[in-house]
Amino acid sequence: MKLFFLGISGTLMGNLALMAKELGHDVMGVDSKIYPPMSEQLEGAKIRYLEGFTKENFRESDIYIVGNVISRGNELLEFILESQRKIQSGPAWLYNNILKNREVIAISGTHGKTTVTSMVVHGLKELGIEPGYLIAGVPGGDMNSYSLGSNKLFVIEADEYDTCYFDKNPKFLHYDPKYLLVNNLEFDHADIFNNLEDIEGKFLELLQKMNSKSKAIINKDGIREKFYDDLVSSKFDCSTKFLDIKNKDFAETNKILAGSLLEAIGKNNLNTDVFKNFRGVRRRFETVFQNSQFTIIDDFGHHPTAIEKVAMKAEKDFDDLVLIVEFASNTMKSGLHDKKLKKIFSNRKTFLINASSEQTNLFNNSVILSKTNLSEVLNKKESDHLAILMCSNKQFMGIQNDLISFISSQSDE
Repeated sequence: MKLFFLGISGTLMGNLALMAKELGHDVMGVDSKIYPPMSEQLEGAKIRYLEGFTKENFRESDIYIVGNVISRGNELLEFILESQRKIQSGPAWLYNNILKNREVIAISGTHGKTTVTSMVVHGLKELGIEPGYLIAGVPGGDMNSYSLGSNKLFVIEADEYDTCYFDKNPKFLHYDPKYLLVNNLEFDHADIFNNLEDIEGKFLELLQKMNSKSKAIINKDGIREKFYDDLVSSKFDCSTKFLDIKNKDFAETNKILAGSLLEAIGKNNLNTDVFKNFRGVRRRFETVFQNSQFTIIDDFGHHPTAIEKVAMKAEKDFDDLVLIVEFASNTMKSGLHDKKLKKIFSNRKTFLINASSEQTNLFNNSVILSKTNLSEVLNKKESDHLAILMCSNKQFMGIQNDLISFISSQSDE
């Protein structure tokens, strides 16, 4: 079957395209711009792709699979709709072609989805099991971002973000999980949800859909007390287990949650530390540059809680720290988190990327960073070694690469 992916460079859509190719489909796709590593992965799988959502890039296909970055008004999408071609969302295609006959392990939460998903896959592999999986990130070590697997189990991130332009419900409502983990819930995705109650409502809807053979594990300390009360008072067919994890950092919490999932599916060997050799995930407190004077750490943090936690970790490891934050997500750009961010920035040497003029005024102790004032970061150095922590769910508008090149050139002089 011919499949054409709109938004093929995204983590989900790109991996779906790779899986479809492995299943024997004739796969092609398009995006506005396609960068490594996804471009390299697509080329390695001999998947053709085009750049630009123009009607000139229309190609004949049996199904057009639409990513959630595609909106009405997109020239190529409008041409496909006018031509009355068959369209489908990525999550719907995934369920119908891969998940329908699998035992799905769905891992949800505002923070930690990618890491816990990777840990569960790693743990299963350590136990001699080869699950199918789909990870919205790049695991460390020799593990790929996806696999069809050879076992009935399939591990996936249960993303609460919307499915596509014609389906504004969370992706996870398509996955029909047998095992569900709810790690933590905070308000995010302000372009889709009005408040935290809206998000919690979608999780209630998911739990109500799960059958009597399914299990849910919920981190009691990662949700509001009111939502906990709602869960306790609700009647679900699935079994629910609440974990009481107090005063643990992200790493400890993630390990407990991943272990609890393995135990729930009856695969945990309690005499073996299956996470001992876990190599982490790219862009989770990842050192991307280091010399005698500077260390640059890249982190996917794009919510105040994550940014503060990772900043505190960096401050434990380094005496001298600069924080660089990109306002990349729709919620960060909206100003919804500005009050919390102001508190985080107030006692730290902070640089901002892509902040609005209103945010620039609000965070008046911070400096707007661009490719023209990189030297100001280096000038903040107050000791023999400066750590630079960069937080974003995008690519810092290329500034991270420029900063690495700038520091390297200064060191060479």
